[in-house]
Amino acid sequence: MPGNTQSARLIREVWNANQDAKRDKAVNLMSKIFRNVLKDPSEAKYRKIKRTAIDKRLGSIVGALALLKHVGFEPIVEHYVLASNKDLSALVDAVEEFDSREAKRAAAAQKLKEVLEINNKKVKAEMQKKEAHRKKIKMQTESAQKDVRTRVITDSKANTLNFGMKLKKFVPPKDPPKGG
Repeated sequence: MPGNTQSARLIREVWNANQDAKRDKAVNLMSKIFRNVLKDPSEAKYRKIKRTAIDKRLGSIVGALALLKHVGFEPIVEHYVLASNKDLSALVDAVEEFDSREAKRAAAAQKLKEVLEINNKKVKAEMQKKEAHRKKIKMQTESAQKDVRTRVITDSKANTLNFGMKLKKFVPPKDPPKGG
């Protein structure tokens, strides 16, 4: 049962204490090693891995070497070796926990994708609504401008007040007075 075992606690430590990119590489490597052993438990090449390669790839990952030791890999000279008489239940627990976490991760990614699609649809609908409103306002503005340009103004307050009608045209005097 994933989640309550020592393997699950160690995997949780690996998962939480490391950066995503490094952690993912380490988890993929450990998962591949564990699955190979479970696929063919009697095959010696899957039970023995080079210590230098593992230390290089997993040494900087918090909890990774502890997980390897927990599932049964012991450092012997230049290799990590899983004894042929070792119980594989911790290995099975670790693989189940990897699968469980991957399933949760995939479900979360799918949920995120769905939420993003819904949000994108809402944003598109809102943008279309705003664009339709802009077009409506633009058409109303153009219509009003066209109406003002084409309308002949015949009745205005200025016309009824006869602006400029009572003014007399300035006529200069004919002969200026002489003298002075």
